[in-house]
Formats: sequence, C-alpha cells, structure tokens
Amino acid sequence: MNSDNELDSRIEEVLKAEKENIIPRMTKKDYIIASVITVISLLGIIGGFFL
Repeated sequence: MNSDNELDSRIEEVLKAEKENIIPRMTKKDYIIASVITVISLLGIIGGFFL
C-alpha cells in the first residue's frame, strides 16, 4: 500500500513537471546536430578500416 502511494506521487510530479515544461526535450536542431555528429563519426570509423 505504501509503494502505491509513492508511485502515485511520483506520477503526479512527472505530470506536473511536463505541464510546466521543466523536462527538457530535444528540438529539431538537437536532432540535426546529433545526426551530423553520428555521420561524421561513422565516416571516420569506415575510413579507418581502409587506411
């Protein structure tokens, strides 16, 4: 019973934080930056095999 109350309070905290936009979300710019870094690193790994 005690764990149910704790779970409910945590769910309420998360919902409250989402409504107040406290939780940071990745924007489109962040996804583009992450994909560019991934492509560059993959090219480096593939290029390393051929050197």
